[in-house]
Amino acid sequence: MSLAIHPLNLGEVEVDFSFVAWGTDQGRRLWIPTTSYLITGAEAPILVDASFREAGQFTAASGVPARRSGDQALAAQLAKHDLEPADVGYLVHTHLHHDHTGLIDEMPNAKILVQREELRYAAAPLFPFPFYDRVDVPKLVGPSWDRVELLDGDARLFPGIRAVVTGGHSPAHQMLYVEVPSGTAIVAGDVAYRVDVNVKGQVPMGYFVSLEDTMAALGRVARDGDHVLPSHDSAIYERYPDGIA
Repeated sequence: MSLAIHPLNLGEVEVDFSFVAWGTDQGRRLWIPTTSYLITGAEAPILVDASFREAGQFTAASGVPARRSGDQALAAQLAKHDLEPADVGYLVHTHLHHDHTGLIDEMPNAKILVQREELRYAAAPLFPFPFYDRVDVPKLVGPSWDRVELLDGDARLFPGIRAVVTGGHSPAHQMLYVEVPSGTAIVAGDVAYRVDVNVKGQVPMGYFVSLEDTMAALGRVARDGDHVLPSHDSAIYERYPDGIA
């Protein structure tokens, strides 16, 4: 069975446009999706990233406005693909920022794959501290620890799927290269927020821990990806209404 990828809109957060594109259009606010990607055709369903926890709690903890409709609930999004949260066999974190870790508990049977260095940093982060949620991160070293598989660098995760460490946006951010029938799809996490300005325009997003690593990753994505799938690009839903195969 061939691999396929399906974007799931699990809610939205409100940011300044300069957070999407460094130093650009400051003061313009916009809502961006927190997209997780469902990969089918592997030994079990795989979800890449896990959005934020309950919107009100997330906003109170971080100061970032968030919203999630009933249709954007994880169960509702998976039901469109005849799946339930308990069917997810693997949860891969591109990184551990608060808008990527909130729904861990909703997938009780998922093995959680994350870079060791990312988890180390998440436990004792530098500025801005709220990016690593104090509810979500402790789960990975506490009640969910027996489900965590730590990665140390680039790795072949499954046939046709490999993890590539980029750094840049966070110390051990990773993206996934997924070989689908139509080419190489890169589940880019937050290497880029939007394809148009970050990948095609080669303008970095507004938050990173290493500009050098960020620019190297943007260049790599532009060269390697037949399909580039960021976490926060609303155009993905128009570009791939039937998923990527």
